[in-house]
Amino acid sequence: MDVIPAYETLVAPHLDDLRLYCFYLTKSKWDGEDLFQETLLKSLLFFVHAEPFLHVKPFLMHVARNLWIDHIRKHQRRRHAQMSPQMTYYTDNDYVEVRSALEWLAERLPRRNIEMWLLFEYFGYSMQEVAGALNCSISAVKSALFRTRDLLRNRQTIATNRKVIHIDVERWSRAVMQDRPQCLLFEG
Repeated sequence: MDVIPAYETLVAPHLDDLRLYCFYLTKSKWDGEDLFQETLLKSLLFFVHAEPFLHVKPFLMHVARNLWIDHIRKHQRRRHAQMSPQMTYYTDNDYVEVRSALEWLAERLPRRNIEMWLLFEYFGYSMQEVAGALNCSISAVKSALFRTRDLLRNRQTIATNRKVIHIDVERWSRAVMQDRPQCLLFEG
């Protein structure tokens, strides 16, 4: 079965509602149209790699909402970075520095802790959003973030014998460099 025609069949009845929802979120015709197109592309990519949901409309609305939240956060970080030049750590686009910092973390922390820390501290997700994105409980996120912060504060107690998984480091680097938190959530 070809994925594209099956996808079109599932999505077609909901296109008008999705377009209206995108306009509602963005309060702009142009941004709404961009969000609409990005939502269709993102959902198509998901359907290519996973089984389609039975309830397509709520899925499309959820994708649109998450993409719009990511867009708003990205612009808030940029605006904050322009207003406060002392925050260069968060806005540094030098690939080598970003990659080496993430490799340093990978040598010292479990993969899941790094992903939670990046989503919460760097991308500004709430604990509830991190839990939903990584399919775990809020208390697991709180615990992992507490342990991660504690380990980072007490550098001398960190064991550096972890094996670095370069595919993960590259994925994290790409997420930071391209300002795309979704790269943390979908491997490959």
